Amino acid sequence: MIKTRFVFPTIRTGFPAFFLSLGLAITSLPAQAAAPVGAEERFACSAPEEAEMGEPVICRTQLSAKGKPLVVRLYWDILADTDEWHVFRIETARSETGKAMATLDLDSRAPLSMRANGFEFGDFNFDGYQDFRLIEFLPAGPNVAYYNALYDPRKGRHVTADALNMVSAPSFDAAEKRVVSVWRGNAVTHGTDSFAWDDGELVLRKRTVSVFDDAGKCMTTAYEPKGRVTAEALLTGADSDALLSEVYEAPCSN
Repeated sequence: MIKTRFVFPTIRTGFPAFFLSLGLAITSLPAQAAAPVGAEERFACSAPEEAEMGEPVICRTQLSAKGKPLVVRLYWDILADTDEWHVFRIETARSETGKAMATLDLDSRAPLSMRANGFEFGDFNFDGYQDFRLIEFLPAGPNVAYYNALYDPRKGRHVTADALNMVSAPSFDAAEKRVVSVWRGNAVTHGTDSFAWDDGELVLRKRTVSVFDDAGKCMTTAYEPKGRVTAEALLTGADSDALLSEVYEAPCSN
């Protein structure tokens, strides 16, 4: 029987600290969020190599399907000690040189080969407005940390998505309105968390955990939340025995 106790120490981003200690190579990045209907060029960023030091990389889209233009300016430098692209500030505006609607400070680091630190637009909370994200850092394992910003129509600007920033390598299922996180705990343990947005918070709907034993046999255990369990409660070191109920246990499907 797989126990439900997953008590993980946390780091600045809210990720379990063991994510950073894995010796597993990244074979691919998670699937990108689906772009809304529209011309592909709406979502293009200018090539980083075309921006001189001190000048931002420019990314363009529309705020909504029939909305106003949205320009995101990525301010960057190159870290001499690690030879990485470093995005330290983001501004949103209506045009390349227009007044900033929002200014967001961050610390995004990625290899020079990763164009604009993996920047992408998408509707991450399924409200019809364009949000955006970029890689915050790449750990040794596949649990990629993203910096996410959501558009807040009440404030008329993008704001940091603290709850979403806690989730490892999120992908977005618009049809089911779910945020899905596929994570790896160590060489023998991996899992999937499915969240839904509820009053501005990410709330767990289901967790599955697969574990290999010494003989290579894999068993998957499915859990449901006991009541309303937010991503913050699940991912900040809380005793999961108090948060989750086991639904079933079965051999791994693959």
